[in-house]
Order: sequence, then C-alpha cells, then structure tokens
Amino acid sequence: MALEGIDVHDAQGGIDWYRVANDNRAFAFIRAAYGDRVDNLVVQNFVGAKHQGLVCGLYHFYRVTRDAKKQADLMVKILKQSNLGFGKGDLPPVIDVEDNPAYDGPWDTNDNAKMIAGVTAWVDRIRQEFGCEPIVYTRASFWTVLGNPPGFSSQPMWVAHYQNSAGSPAAPTLPAGWSDYEFWQYTDHGHCDGVSGGGDLNRFSGKKSDLMTLTL
Repeated sequence: MALEGIDVHDAQGGIDWYRVANDNRAFAFIRAAYGDRVDNLVVQNFVGAKHQGLVCGLYHFYRVTRDAKKQADLMVKILKQSNLGFGKGDLPPVIDVEDNPAYDGPWDTNDNAKMIAGVTAWVDRIRQEFGCEPIVYTRASFWTVLGNPPGFSSQPMWVAHYQNSAGSPAAPTLPAGWSDYEFWQYTDHGHCDGVSGGGDLNRFSGKKSDLMTLTL
C-alpha cells in the first residue's frame, strides 16, 4: 500500500505537525530555500515534522534567474545547520526543477543550458557533501521543454502530475530518462489536517520499509 505525504513552504504559515501525523501522513518535504533565499520556516517545519515521527526531506526551489553557485552554497549551509539536525534517517536533499512564471517570467528556452548546468552542479555538490543521490522533482512536460537532458536517471524521481477530480490518471507520466518514480505529487489543492488551506499531496510508491531504504 502506498504511503501518503505532503510538501510545504513558509507562505502556508504555521503547521500543526501533530495533526498532520494523525491525518495518515508518513512523510513530508520541507522547503529549505527558494532560489537564493532561506525559507523562513525551514527549521520550525523540519524539526516539528520529525518530532511527530514523519520521515522528512528538504527541497530547494532552484531559480535559473539566480546565481547557481550561491544557490548550491546556500543549500549546503542550510543542511549543515546544527539547529536543523539533518542527517541519518532523513531523505536525500531535493532539487525542484520547474519554471516559475509568476516571479521569473515565462520560460525562455535560451535558458535551457544554464538551467541544466546549474542543476548538474547542484546535484554534484550535494552528492559530494553528503554522499547520497539527491532527488529530482520535476514534471514531464517541463523536462521535455528542457530538451530531456540525459545524465540524471540515477537520481530518485519525485514527479509532479496532477489528477483530476475523478482520480485520473492512475499513474503519472514520467520525464524521459526514468522508468519509475519514488514520489508522486498528485495534487496541488489537496487537504491535510493541520495545514491551512489547500496544498500539495504526495504518494510514495512503496511501503514504510522501502521508504527507509531511501534515507541517509
């Protein structure tokens, strides 16, 4: 049976992680950084979720409009904060690879090479610093716009593909290069107790023991 989880960021305000854990959620992804900005609630959310027994990961919303090295440096700095407590038992860091039209404008395919180079450098840096394979979050349509870049298939896949009200599709469309996924973000307007308003809901493809094999 698949496991249910959520992902959150500071714009959602304070979260009651006790209620989240008791709403049949097994895992959570917490935003650590948005481009070159630290998420204001990363420590509060990560520590709070872990305290309630959720298996947790941290994600970086990568912005092509920001300096690539500064973004990678920032993520490493956040992950190494002593008050965060990131380490054994946590999911590998995530890089969120998508366009950002509301804040960075419509995607310009002239930025494809810059995005791919930046994501590659980020993945390499995290792999070097933490000895793990970072997770890639993306959707198939945007990966196609990027030109289906090769060289990332060893990264665990967290795919975004939203279901309609009838629960279709029954499985997500995967980006080129991956034959399976670990996490599926299947809606961006779901409800989870303890989180105000609608939000992202996710599904892990295996059992709790399978989820733990992904952790550091």
